[in-house]
Amino acid sequence: MSLLTLAGMTPQDKYKMIVRDEHVESSDVDEHVDIVAIQTYISSAYRAYELADKYRERGAKIIMGGLHATSLPHEAAQYADAVCIGPAETVWNKILDDFEKGRLCKFYQGECTGSAALVPKPRRDLMNPKAYLLRNTIVTSRGCPHHCDFCYKSTFWGKNYYETRPISKVEEELDDVQDGLVFFLDDNLLANKSYCRQLFHSLKGRGITWQSAASLDVAKDPQYLKEAYESGCRSLFIGFESLSSESMKSVNKNVNAVTDYEEAIRVIHASGIMINSSFVFGFDNDDADIFDRTIEFGIKNKLETASLHILTPLPGTPVFTQMESSGRLLHKNWSLYDVYHAVFQPKRMSPQELEEGHQRTIKEFYSYGSIINRALGTDGALKRMAYNIGLWKVDPLWRAIIKFGLMPHAKEILRGRLLYKDQAQKEKADVFDRIISPSRLQNYNNSTAAA
Repeated sequence: MSLLTLAGMTPQDKYKMIVRDEHVESSDVDEHVDIVAIQTYISSAYRAYELADKYRERGAKIIMGGLHATSLPHEAAQYADAVCIGPAETVWNKILDDFEKGRLCKFYQGECTGSAALVPKPRRDLMNPKAYLLRNTIVTSRGCPHHCDFCYKSTFWGKNYYETRPISKVEEELDDVQDGLVFFLDDNLLANKSYCRQLFHSLKGRGITWQSAASLDVAKDPQYLKEAYESGCRSLFIGFESLSSESMKSVNKNVNAVTDYEEAIRVIHASGIMINSSFVFGFDNDDADIFDRTIEFGIKNKLETASLHILTPLPGTPVFTQMESSGRLLHKNWSLYDVYHAVFQPKRMSPQELEEGHQRTIKEFYSYGSIINRALGTDGALKRMAYNIGLWKVDPLWRAIIKFGLMPHAKEILRGRLLYKDQAQKEKADVFDRIISPSRLQNYNNSTAAA
């Protein structure tokens, strides 16, 4: 969303703006451009540098920003006319002014404190509406109260930074929501209870279904979760990270080290909220049995979905510093720092064992048997099975949906899966269940393979 935020801060009377997202469309722009802002994270760094060289050859000035440029600004500066370190809100006007006067500096240091209040309404009108399942992504806060050693947060925002946006600015964005689906992009939306209760109050009556991220300690307050549900919350991304409390202590994620995972899951589920869990493999206490243990835990506790990653030491984080100083980094090929490759030497298994175990965990967690077992005995079992199959098992279908501009229809189906607001939506969801039945999917996959 950052490029759309930059567009929201850019004077429309001075600049014609074009936004491209290579996740869903080509970045090629035929017409002449004067200034190009590129946002990059670590695994996309080389592609960002390639684009920078391409547009520099055409005479454009390049402004580089994002997580990777903030972590390694001098590397990014080799490919850019200016590098924005940290959040751009406090320096973007200065960058544009310097560009117009032909005196761009090599580095601009954005200030974290106070930046949340400056976040404008993003220019969503510059998005391709047919390319996104969730168009309404909104930020209500920045930073996180926790200080996990493997998280990028400390690199970009600083160790102790956390602040919320004015609720009135969030409400302005909520007023524009037309499809009833919102994803709050906060690292830890529910961290500030008094603020969130204002948000819940504003959400009520809007008919909005929303998802976001939270830390496990939210399970300590069932009433708070009930209020979140009543305001439209139907799914939370929660970082369990590891089943080992020792691993959590070793990377300073103490909130997890002292939490009873199974009880937390029970409380969150009892509130009616689904869990998109996150697990990371490769901590120093992990051995080869961590994969089976995680699969069994997810099935036993009926976790709706899971994001399964290999520990990736991001530049600027304490984990990266520790591994670099101890000689455990295997290389610095940033394109492989993508949470799917082992880029360091694990302590209790080989890099190959880590990668193979990770891939096997994904395959088994999202096998049809696992999906059924995790759904059976729960409220809305068919809904949960369809949610898993639709979002994680049908990659060819999603590629076709994006290619042929059918995302608005998929959005209605997703909303139907999260919340049956009326009979018409339920009927759409039931049709989706029939379309993505396991037997039909198997036939589809077989025909795709044969082609």
